Amino acid sequence: MKAIKKFEIDTKELSQKEKVLFNKLISAAKLIAPLYSKQKNNKYPGANFYPHDATREEIEKAAKKNPVILNPYTFVERNKSGKLIAIPFHLKFKKELKPIAKLLREAAELSENKNFSWYLRNQANSLLNGDYEKSEIVWLKTELFKFGFIIGPIERYLDKLFFKKCAYQAWLGILDKKKTKEAERLKKMFLASRRKILPGSEKVDVSKLWVRVDKTVIFSGLIADFMFTGTNLPNDVNLMKKYGSNLTIFETSLDLKFRNDHFPIFKVIFDKDLQKFYSKDELYRASLRCILLHEIAHSLIRYRDAEERLGDLFPIFDELYGYILGAKGCGTLLLKGAMSQKELEAILIMHICRNFTWWLDSLKNPDVNHYAIGAAIAQNFFLREGAIKEKGGISWPNFTKLFICIDELSHLLEYHIALGSYEEAKEFVNEYGSFDVFKSFYPKLVKISRKI
Repeated sequence: MKAIKKFEIDTKELSQKEKVLFNKLISAAKLIAPLYSKQKNNKYPGANFYPHDATREEIEKAAKKNPVILNPYTFVERNKSGKLIAIPFHLKFKKELKPIAKLLREAAELSENKNFSWYLRNQANSLLNGDYEKSEIVWLKTELFKFGFIIGPIERYLDKLFFKKCAYQAWLGILDKKKTKEAERLKKMFLASRRKILPGSEKVDVSKLWVRVDKTVIFSGLIADFMFTGTNLPNDVNLMKKYGSNLTIFETSLDLKFRNDHFPIFKVIFDKDLQKFYSKDELYRASLRCILLHEIAHSLIRYRDAEERLGDLFPIFDELYGYILGAKGCGTLLLKGAMSQKELEAILIMHICRNFTWWLDSLKNPDVNHYAIGAAIAQNFFLREGAIKEKGGISWPNFTKLFICIDELSHLLEYHIALGSYEEAKEFVNEYGSFDVFKSFYPKLVKISRKI
């Protein structure tokens, strides 16, 4: 089935009772995919969330009279007289959601962890009554569970018209305690460094940040389409301020991305002499740290008014700034002895490889275009400043210049996220967002593109 991605993981550590619980959650996750498919439609910027003949102006006008029109959890349809009305997801999919909620309640009965049972019951209730905030708060207030499980309408990337509507997704994994401990160590060092806050900005401080690395067994819905290697939730800045944020790294997804995308791209676009200096294991660790630091950085770049100011351009700046600030934070880790110069260089190399990955992904899935535009901005910026040189393949990057570029770009992105207007953001994207920076490499990357 489309919009489902399964991974092979070792479940020997699970008891027989836990395996039954685990399988019920897998079954629930699978049932989310058809709901996501009914939301998705690449032919229209508003996907299937709005009538295809409705203009942006008509929707905005209707929303002034009825704010539920732009509620994240509603479909917008026309009634018999042609008027725009809002229908909540949980009512539209009432029949389909009942068996999912039933599976979650059955799994809750099997869990020996009372808090996890409580969480699953709240998840089941939220699917049926639309009170998603309540289940998110339960998730944020409790400890790291053995099972990492999320289900419901979460990310807004399908809605390229307003960046408002949330798409269904689910994932399930088992906590990797060893890698989580290492991630926690890096998180504490990274967060110890403080950034200056731009005067006049509406910066939101996150009260706490949980981090976990999971051996993921299934992606369903949007996350299966996008193949995320990490995520930082919730998206609501008010919830983040009050309850904190949960960061998850998807180990099995990252493994797959590294094997199929990042490492093959490294072998194609970088000079052969440079390749000799970095082993596959070193680059894998760099790829893991790259996504970990990106997600940690996300918790530091929340501004209450950023989405309203930047509109549909917000995800471009939000995702790119997370990567750039994460890379910039490596300087602090280097000074504290948490990584070597070579490890820092490997992270910067993987950052460049990820830029190519997002561009290749966007050729097949237009919904990830905001990632690809951000990648192009970074790549063009590095190239124009002389931090990398393209001639047949990227030769030796000038790592000193590259790190200076990252610092400069972080300040530019900080301005746009914190204070900048839509018009300024649009001008910046037009200046640096050209995909031409990647196209000369396509003949070499075509085999990799077929696998992605």
